[in-house]
Amino acid sequence: MKYSALVAVTLLVASSLGMSERSSRASTAAPGQIAITNNMNRLVHLSDSAGKNVILRQGQTISQVATKPSQDLVLSEQNSRRSQVEVSYTSGDRGTYSFVIRPVEGGGFPGAIEVLPLSPRPFPQCHPLTWYPGQGSTEQATCQDRTAFRVFLREAQHPSV
Repeated sequence: MKYSALVAVTLLVASSLGMSERSSRASTAAPGQIAITNNMNRLVHLSDSAGKNVILRQGQTISQVATKPSQDLVLSEQNSRRSQVEVSYTSGDRGTYSFVIRPVEGGGFPGAIEVLPLSPRPFPQCHPLTWYPGQGSTEQATCQDRTAFRVFLREAQHPSV
């Protein structure tokens, strides 16, 4: 009797461990596509965590595939010697990813940044974010897998308080 109870408990624990291993696999949710438009009257340097570096001219839009589980899009004025702000996303659970806008290396980016998810279906946590110079990190927004988003850089006109 003791032996069969021990075997049953062992099997239960082993199957639980196997299930938690299966359910704790890293999610691979991502936007799929990101478009970035520079509406500022200055050149902006964009680098991503894959090592891609681009100078965005006024009015220029670029698109890039975003299928990695996480990525940082780092922005700075062209002649700045440091990174100033980033738009970051990371995979979550249940087929979602989250994104945020935050200053890095002391900030100093002179423009406002607006991120607009292009949600094909309603999802309450998937909402636009806007960041202004001098602001800390935005709240986090969470979108379903393959919800592309657009990033707009524009001259900062902070809303009056």
